[in-house]
Amino acid sequence: MKEIYLVDGLRTAVARAGKRSWFTNVRADDLAAKVINELIRRTGLEDKKELIDDVILGGTALMNDMGSNIGRYAGIMAGLPYSVPGCTIDRFCASGLQSIATAIATINTGWMNLIIAGGVQHMTHVPMGTGSSPNPRLGEFCDPRMVAMGYTAEMVARDFNVSREKQDQMAVESHAKAHKATVEGLFKEEILPIETDIPTADGGTERMVVNRDQGIRPETTMESLATLPPVFMNDEKATVTAGNSSQVNDAAACVLVGSGEKCKELGLKPKMRLVDYAVVGVDPKYMGIGPSLAIPKVLKHAGMTMDQIQLWEINEAFASQAVYCTEKLGIRNHELLNPRGSGISLGHPLGCTGTRIAVTLMHEMPYYGVKYAVESMCIGHGQGAAAIWEWVG
Repeated sequence: MKEIYLVDGLRTAVARAGKRSWFTNVRADDLAAKVINELIRRTGLEDKKELIDDVILGGTALMNDMGSNIGRYAGIMAGLPYSVPGCTIDRFCASGLQSIATAIATINTGWMNLIIAGGVQHMTHVPMGTGSSPNPRLGEFCDPRMVAMGYTAEMVARDFNVSREKQDQMAVESHAKAHKATVEGLFKEEILPIETDIPTADGGTERMVVNRDQGIRPETTMESLATLPPVFMNDEKATVTAGNSSQVNDAAACVLVGSGEKCKELGLKPKMRLVDYAVVGVDPKYMGIGPSLAIPKVLKHAGMTMDQIQLWEINEAFASQAVYCTEKLGIRNHELLNPRGSGISLGHPLGCTGTRIAVTLMHEMPYYGVKYAVESMCIGHGQGAAAIWEWVG
């Protein structure tokens, strides 16, 4: 394996998708382009853009302003030379992480040296499931209801005995952590402020600089969550609510990936190294258990053990699956488990999340003084992904 590093990275704030999204008036390709431009500025490549070998963006539901190869479009909209190509990758919830892993693998072959990798999702403009047409024969191969992520969250909760109380407690913790980090300014360096017109309650708009995540609810309590009805199933066993599930969101994030040789040549200071990466498949009915299998797999392949990992970022697609995975792995009460919140509070903009987490880790690891961290998430339709990161900055 060659020396390959993440040099820098940043993200937009995460807007809450819907009619009142702070990014309702910003296109997905423009969001990504703004992040690319700032990444180029921060790394001092304004006059060396032609050295970028590729742009790889993760994304799902690739249509409308998410369509027509948004990886290429975003590069063009960022003003990159036409000679810089671009492509788009879809591994659903892990698309943003897969884009980074693909960039690193490509550089390792010797084919390229400098790649912008990232992810983007605009769930206001392209709602989840738009354009999907499940095969009518799906029931011959798996539980066809698995296409609804909320259904899989309910299956994990009831078949693995994850109580409503445990789910709601994770949600309370997530919002409290995210709010505390926001108030303390811990997201300031990783978020690119974007000025735009946001919708107002009276149907108009007002100008706003979007520099914080929209979905954080510091007022969340066990009592307030207890009043919410289940939304995906309505029988007496149903426990998954809007309050203990991740949000739908709009956001973009990017990192600069470079070979050690190119970093030295350009005077770029590396920050993180991908130690290892793994993906697994699971029964789609229990989609959310993916991290509980992907993490042991990546650790084994890397020749590492759980106690070597000092910081854990396990995406909260649903509290039911995040509780199950973290309990299964014995890290539910780890001091540095999602220390600044996760999908329930910060949001889960599908194609962006994997890169968003990597960018957050890029700022968390030196702050908490850790050498090794793990990023992991479940993936729609029965998968899981995990990456081990090493701080080298």
